[in-house]
Amino acid sequence: MHNRLALSTLSLSLASLLALAACGGTVAGGGGDDGDGGTGAAPDPDTSSSSSSGTPGTGGSGATGGTGDTGGTGGTGGTGGSGSSTGGSGGVPVDDFGPPKCDDNLALDDADPYNAAKAIEICKTAEGPNAWGLIEAKWTLPDGSAIPAGYEANYALGHGIYDTFGPNVPPRKGDRILGLSSGAARRPTDPNYSAPNGGFAKGYQHAAPDGFPKPSPACPGVISGQPYDGVALEVTLRAPNSALGFAFDFTYYTAEFPTWTCSSFNDAFVALLSPTPAGQSDGNISFDSLGNIISVNNVFLDACNQPTCSLGAGPLVDTGYENNGATGWLTTTAPINGGDVFTLRFTTYDNGDAILDSATLVDHFRWTTQPNSVVGTFRPME
Repeated sequence: MHNRLALSTLSLSLASLLALAACGGTVAGGGGDDGDGGTGAAPDPDTSSSSSSGTPGTGGSGATGGTGDTGGTGGTGGTGGSGSSTGGSGGVPVDDFGPPKCDDNLALDDADPYNAAKAIEICKTAEGPNAWGLIEAKWTLPDGSAIPAGYEANYALGHGIYDTFGPNVPPRKGDRILGLSSGAARRPTDPNYSAPNGGFAKGYQHAAPDGFPKPSPACPGVISGQPYDGVALEVTLRAPNSALGFAFDFTYYTAEFPTWTCSSFNDAFVALLSPTPAGQSDGNISFDSLGNIISVNNVFLDACNQPTCSLGAGPLVDTGYENNGATGWLTTTAPINGGDVFTLRFTTYDNGDAILDSATLVDHFRWTTQPNSVVGTFRPME
């Protein structure tokens, strides 16, 4: 702790500079509209549907009621009613991307990693050797290694499933949010809560994820310290044949703000995609426009009780981070080829020591059919 006190004056000055630089982007819209004849547009699986191929007309039933438009090559629905809007060889019906939610009634301390996946709307499991969906879900350390023996109970306190995080942070989709914390993933009114400013030391160290530690462009020459107390949900998925990418939402909270910017105490949220995306040296797909990882040093830290924070302090109310900072909801996107098998590891961990804690909420994983998807993290339009 005495090292932190020696660094505090310099860190506060740098915190002010970073706060002034804070800004967000705009997420690109995912998916097209219903097909209207000719060659149909591929829809966002969350929002719209169109027929695949077949004979023209209004036969059968589509995903929704109503009378469909006439397309070039129409689609034939199932049974009863009138078809949904038709299109040529366009996108995939909504139902082919799984149920819209599957996370009702999940408990705060549910330790099943498959239920943690449900909390972020990964609902469909791959039920055959070539079927798309969730192949495996497991808890790991940030580097992918196993939970150390004897620390299972402390590790389990590092993840939780919330119905809301304070009064101002409801789920982005469905009924639950996944919480990952380098301390205790519990809210002030929950059992086993531990204030992030005091820190909940789980008692174990571990290696950093592949490609880490690395400096943030905002803090040249500063390297993060030894990782502690990390938790990670790792999911292996096979993409639907029509998917061109995926997206998920997250918001990051840290007790390192505002004092410990540009220091070795650089708690992180990392989303590691394997195989590594083309053109990247590591698999992390969540970073700001300057290349900073999601930490106290990223430019998205827009929620705090200082005048420079554009989101104000609303997202911090009743979270335990009232005097600290958060990013607010962000969206990460990445391209994928239909049918590909890939692994995605969501992880949060302490760096430098286990004294102050950070947490990440993850929600609303979805497949996208937006052409030319790229790796990026943006401030979504609300």
